[in-house]
Amino acid sequence: MYALKASTDEPGARFARTSHAPEAFRHPIAVIESDHAQQLALCDVLDRLLHNPRHGATAEELEAARDYLRQDLPLHIADEEEDLFPLMRRRAAAGDDIEQMFQLLLQEHKTDRRLNDDLCSDVERLVGGQAFADPARFLMSAFTFAETQRRHLAWENTVVLMRARKCLTDTDRVELGRRMAERRGIAVPD
Repeated sequence: MYALKASTDEPGARFARTSHAPEAFRHPIAVIESDHAQQLALCDVLDRLLHNPRHGATAEELEAARDYLRQDLPLHIADEEEDLFPLMRRRAAAGDDIEQMFQLLLQEHKTDRRLNDDLCSDVERLVGGQAFADPARFLMSAFTFAETQRRHLAWENTVVLMRARKCLTDTDRVELGRRMAERRGIAVPD
């Protein structure tokens, strides 16, 4: 996992490696929120790269961004699609409109995956000190990814996670946290 060492409002704030402690998965919605904050920080790195691809991020940030895109974003999407959304469907009240909401989110995740593939290869080239194979593709992918992620995450934080807090049972939360931790090879302590 990756997070900012400091607020993005502070000079010198950098995207860097960090990880969730095993006990964090006892509070899976908080872990998802933390992942969302990491994704927003990644968007800030992409914004800087849009303005200056060669010097918009440090080597460490580039490696962290590459690893986040390659490893953590797919895990996060799986957390939502394979565990959170099905649990919320199970708890939905009659007449609840969540299916339309989930269909929109699933469609956006497909777009995320497509953009992620392009960004991974482009950021990998930056990590290796190479020029982009297609600079225009990088600019379009990075811009689109950052813009759609910000909108997507605002909606997930204000609608989806608020609903999850209200509808998921304690048993659901334990199951969600356990599955998220297992996906990452982490054992949640009793």
